[in-house]
Amino acid sequence: MNTNATRTAAPSPAYLAVLRSPVGLGLATSLLLGAVIATDVLSLASGAHLYDLLRGMPYDRAALWTVPGVEGRQRAYDLFGLLRSVFYLATGIVYVCWLYRLRDNAEVFAPGTHRHGRSWTGWGWIVPVVNLWFPRRITLDIWEASHPAGPHAPDRPGHGLINLWWGFWLAQGFISLAGGAVYDTAESIGPTNVALGLLMASDLLDIVCAVLAVRLVRTLTHMQHVRVREGATVREGPLS
Repeated sequence: MNTNATRTAAPSPAYLAVLRSPVGLGLATSLLLGAVIATDVLSLASGAHLYDLLRGMPYDRAALWTVPGVEGRQRAYDLFGLLRSVFYLATGIVYVCWLYRLRDNAEVFAPGTHRHGRSWTGWGWIVPVVNLWFPRRITLDIWEASHPAGPHAPDRPGHGLINLWWGFWLAQGFISLAGGAVYDTAESIGPTNVALGLLMASDLLDIVCAVLAVRLVRTLTHMQHVRVREGATVREGPLS
């Protein structure tokens, strides 16, 4: 059998039994991503408020606690950071559940064509090193399996949305780690300003990343919804 052959047929009852709608999880994920965007905006505004206070200080090596009013602004900034972390964790859990749902459906649409096992849908986000590219690769495989046009159709859209989303995700992650490390150890005005600058840049990147993620969630959810509604296409052979 030609490994690149494509077979199109209405799904059997057995296949329909394992297909599950991603619409509910997709909606929940989109709403939580919206909450992440809101907390990013609050964190960015609070960070800018603290940065503006410290920027006006004449001695960048002065201790933080010598600046009038800094404790209140720092507490507010830390509080919004904690709120952001809570929504990040909740969003991450629901997002992975949504991705598992899509991965299971994609296995029905194109059985045996995914480059990583089902368990990597979750582990790929937390295992060091491989988390730099596994989530993107798994999402690409789901995209290819779920698109009605098929992986070899001439009018099949490219991976620009996935690449943009992943690029912003990596950029904000690295900048956030650097800014957080400096902020946690800073005891004077200068290092704190550097950390705030990095963390505000991370917030901006994360807002863009979350907007792209909402678009990705809505697009993939719609693609699979159409496949299920119009009749699943079962394909054989590895994806290119």
